[in-house]
Amino acid sequence: MMIISINQIYEEVKNEDKLTVVVACADEDEVAVAKKAIDLEIAKFIFIGDENIIREAIVKHGVDLNSIEIVNEKDHQQAAFQAMTLVKDKKAHIPMKGLMHTEVFLKAVLDKDIGLRSNKRMTQVTVFDGYNGELQFLTDCAINIKPDLMSKKLIIENAVELARDFGYEIPLVALLGSVETISESMPDTLESAVLTQMNRRGQIKNCIVDGPLSLDNAICLEAANRKKIASPVAGKAHILVASELTVSNTFSKALMYYANVECASVLVGTKSPVIMTSRTDKLKNKVNAITAACYLYNKEKHSLQEGGYTYGDC
Repeated sequence: MMIISINQIYEEVKNEDKLTVVVACADEDEVAVAKKAIDLEIAKFIFIGDENIIREAIVKHGVDLNSIEIVNEKDHQQAAFQAMTLVKDKKAHIPMKGLMHTEVFLKAVLDKDIGLRSNKRMTQVTVFDGYNGELQFLTDCAINIKPDLMSKKLIIENAVELARDFGYEIPLVALLGSVETISESMPDTLESAVLTQMNRRGQIKNCIVDGPLSLDNAICLEAANRKKIASPVAGKAHILVASELTVSNTFSKALMYYANVECASVLVGTKSPVIMTSRTDKLKNKVNAITAACYLYNKEKHSLQEGGYTYGDC
């Protein structure tokens, strides 16, 4: 079944057993997010952080105490390590970054003993209600700053696997650029052309890749037709791959703030989905991220795919 909206993800997750999300360095914002997720019957929570701050927030927001646990740990790095340990020990399913710096959280995620590092490249994908009435997937929005050619291949492959989990069996992948022509003076266009050919030769599988394509031509068929662009992806792209982090991160924030689009960002390429939202993300988008991560966890658990996420029962 193809999932076509963020709201549909909620409906799917509600039909599953509640997973446990462990929040490293939880503060009032994360407690408010958890309250919403609990009310929507999405997940249960373990809060790791300053117990006094957490308890004050719980009282303020009226959180159901039967749906939470509290671990008192004021040190940010230790809170992150404890979150990963709980996931590793199968006492929680999904880790979430609270009010801490990204590098502190990622140090724990990538720790060789207790972290969630896999044999894949770690990337972030932002899932959002797309232009054409289906979900779209923007990547990489948080991890890979200026990916080279082979890194882009890995970024594409992660996004394709995620899109397939949402029911897009052969997703259409647009490699974004400012122009549709290939120019030696614009190295990104050369890499896009190579990646397109790699897809045609079977080096990038389970999708159709084309680029470079400007954003309008990637998502709007009318715009593509006006420019007479002959492409199996133009106007119908599911996955949007940016050339570098600055582009994708700015694009994702524009979706959230200017367009008020429903978004959910998830780290993939790890042994479990990881929630690493911005400290300034809106409450609804943090809840969306929790919901999407729970959906992906359940999807992978049911499908028993090899080489992706690895889970155990809690």
